[in-house]
Amino acid sequence: MVSDHTNLPFFPKYETDRLFDDKLSVTWFETNFSQSHYNVHNISRGSNACTLIAILVAAKCNKYKILINKPENCLTVKLVQVLALSMLEGNQIHENLKLNNKLKHINLNVPEAISFADKDTKGIVEWKNEVFMEPLAKSLYTNIRIHWRNWVKSQMNNEPSDLYLVLVADARTVLFIFQIRSETITLVDSHQHSAEKGAFIAIAHCSILKYLCEWYTKVLFKFNNSVPQLYELSFLYFKKS
Repeated sequence: MVSDHTNLPFFPKYETDRLFDDKLSVTWFETNFSQSHYNVHNISRGSNACTLIAILVAAKCNKYKILINKPENCLTVKLVQVLALSMLEGNQIHENLKLNNKLKHINLNVPEAISFADKDTKGIVEWKNEVFMEPLAKSLYTNIRIHWRNWVKSQMNNEPSDLYLVLVADARTVLFIFQIRSETITLVDSHQHSAEKGAFIAIAHCSILKYLCEWYTKVLFKFNNSVPQLYELSFLYFKKS
């Protein structure tokens, strides 16, 4: 089972905004619930563990078979717990790698993150990986949609599996979760975004992927002054045991 609140440093405060006729919900967490602040010692420190955290969130969602609520409904508490545990574990793994001089670069790539999170990533498969040398704002939706449609087609005669997409842009990694069974696409970002906003979880109906992508590009610019001209998409799934 996913850890209950008593095993976490704290369960975060949050506010949820609903957009596009309730087809997109955006839950912003308090500042201390972000990868640079959330730890058992309640000490703020820098963190470059975002790729590890994204992989761990995917692995735990798969392990605990998290069913994500639709955007018009209340936030899935187990998903918040999964993010909390993933930030704690991801930061600890990254810190141990630094102490043991095992980091080739401060920011891990996806294969490295999968390797270092070994015990949690059993059965993970990288379905597709591609680097796009083009503006994210103009091409993200199109490039995701092509692969998403191909994935849906591949699942038509099977029990549908969740698809996980790791997006790396401007040295920041976030996770998309495509869940056919709940008809949702979820975006998880573990970074702090401002003095008032920590991590966020955005949940959209499958029909508005385009608006979710547009919303995220605006977030990148608003909070980070980031306009990526190069980005990587890595699509993952887990083999059924």
